[in-house]
Amino acid sequence: MTGIISGFIKGIKSIGGETVEKSADNVGKIVSGIITGADLVGVKPMTDAQEQKVKQEEANKQREMADLRSQMAEGRDVEQEVEKVRDEKKRKDEEEEKFLKNLERQRENERREREQMNLNVPGNSKKEVAKHQGQRGHKKYAPDPVAMSATGEKSGGID
Repeated sequence: MTGIISGFIKGIKSIGGETVEKSADNVGKIVSGIITGADLVGVKPMTDAQEQKVKQEEANKQREMADLRSQMAEGRDVEQEVEKVRDEKKRKDEEEEKFLKNLERQRENERREREQMNLNVPGNSKKEVAKHQGQRGHKKYAPDPVAMSATGEKSGGID
């Protein structure tokens, strides 16, 4: 009976070995068939030039952040900024005022030219214009409603 048990154990060992070998082969096939997330997305490894560019951008960001932190630590000269804004506003107001004065001067010159031209035209003096202002046109009377009859009937009854 010992021979049977030892034969049984040897058979199981050989079956176990074959199973492990086949499992290892299958695992190798499965691993080679797996698609990674990088393959799905299309991520490719960066070239050296791309890595250098990314590092340079990161360094620039770090420098800018350091500059901002130092400015925040030092504080801002608010008074100087307010003066700058006031001066700018004052300059704009002066330019606008100058523009409006020029525009007003131009309009006044144009008005004078028109008056001068009106005085130079014969028969168009202010006196003649004033003479005609008081006159009225002829009074118009409304037509007689009976004369306007749509059927052409005359007043006085039916024939």
